[in-house]
Amino acid sequence: MLKLLINSLAKDFYQRHAGFFLFGIYFLFGIPEPSQLIEYNKALLLAGISSPVGMAVVFISWVLYAAKAHLFINQKLRLHQYNFTKEIGSREKGVQLKLWLSFNSVILLPILIYVILLIILGLKFQFYSSVTSIIVVFLALFFVLAWLRFHSMTFDFLKQENKLFNIQFKIKRPFFSWPIHYLFNEQLLMLLLCKIISLFLFKGILWMFADVGDDIRVLLTALLASVICHSGLVINLLRFETEQLNFGRSLPIRISKRLRNWLLVFSIILLPEWVLFTVTAHYNLYSIANGLLFGLTGLFFLLTLLYLVKLNLDSYIKSLLFFFFITLYIILGHYYILYSLLMITFSLLFYVRIVNKIDFREIK
Repeated sequence: MLKLLINSLAKDFYQRHAGFFLFGIYFLFGIPEPSQLIEYNKALLLAGISSPVGMAVVFISWVLYAAKAHLFINQKLRLHQYNFTKEIGSREKGVQLKLWLSFNSVILLPILIYVILLIILGLKFQFYSSVTSIIVVFLALFFVLAWLRFHSMTFDFLKQENKLFNIQFKIKRPFFSWPIHYLFNEQLLMLLLCKIISLFLFKGILWMFADVGDDIRVLLTALLASVICHSGLVINLLRFETEQLNFGRSLPIRISKRLRNWLLVFSIILLPEWVLFTVTAHYNLYSIANGLLFGLTGLFFLLTLLYLVKLNLDSYIKSLLFFFFITLYIILGHYYILYSLLMITFSLLFYVRIVNKIDFREIK
């Protein structure tokens, strides 16, 4: 049963959050120069264990990751194809807990690796209180997740919906807002994590190049990092359209309206970054116009990449790396306006001519 859970739930979890893990890999190994890679990661680890603030950031990030994993698995277990997991609830308590503890070791593997590194570094620099806190918090998180899953699987059949005083208000939502509603209802934690990391990276890049001044290239580089952070959201949005909004293909909706819906969704998603960009640019209209164009074009181009690779995550990750380095080089070369115009033109033509011919349900 454990092997079946890993091949279905765990594999799907890592595939769905490939963009998030890609960002983590880039943050740990892509930002520093190869010669400074070890010292850079060592400094990050020390920042996490040498102060109460650093420890708080580490623990909060672990809790958010664990909560995201727990909610994702809850959502998946409600699907018809995971009905086989109901058999687990009939087993003895010890067997269930052992099974979910083993499963958690796979789901929490990124945190476990980080825990081991923190413990080694903490012992080396004699941060014994930090090491103790790390072990206690991680074990608590590890066992609490297993207990919650055991409790959910065993006693789920006892839950009854209380329909008394259940007043439902039916609000007509415009079609373009359905993906936004999906993010806030089913991907809220991922959305929040994405925004936190995006804003952290944006401000971090501005801080790194504070001596340069109000150079638009620095602002666009920070916005590029924020756009890359949203690559996982773009994957989920396209999957949502493919799996739950595919009926829209049979509706008399013009391609121009579908295109406008995507642009509206991306505009809403990037709104916090654009506000920060505007304030940082000191309300310079030229900079703001470039930021709006580049951010919207960047997200729409990521959608185009997903269509080009037919939702193949391995190809998408490789394409993202090329996209980042090529875009960064072009920004530094002062060709960002022409680049944005070329990207939006290519994406628009591709969407109008090709997208309606692609059906991901037919792709194995």
